[in-house]
Amino acid sequence: MPEQPIFSVAYNIQSTIEERREMAELYQRVFSAKRVWEDDMHVGIEIGGVSLLLAPGDAEGKGLNNPLILEVHYDDKDKFLKAYETLAEDGPEHSMEGPYPWATRLGLVTDKFGVGWALYYDE
Repeated sequence: MPEQPIFSVAYNIQSTIEERREMAELYQRVFSAKRVWEDDMHVGIEIGGVSLLLAPGDAEGKGLNNPLILEVHYDDKDKFLKAYETLAEDGPEHSMEGPYPWATRLGLVTDKFGVGWALYYDE
């Protein structure tokens, strides 16, 4: 298990899976991005060591209105909950969701500075 949480970036826009595949192909040509994985809603790529999730803007659940979201993946439940509670302090919106196939819990937070966070915990 990693000692530190794993960070990535999600690009959340209103797009079809076909458009997200096209985005990945464009970024592969321009930045030599590596396509890491894909499912029926998402395309995961890596550019220069940074994981980028190309996601639909109208996903199931409350979601966030931010088109750019910082993602943090935890395997430690206490660290996950502490991060969620701390980021949610004075923030305009937050929700706890799940389980999902990709995470036991998903904490969605817009912090007091307007930054969107998707915190994932998986057992």
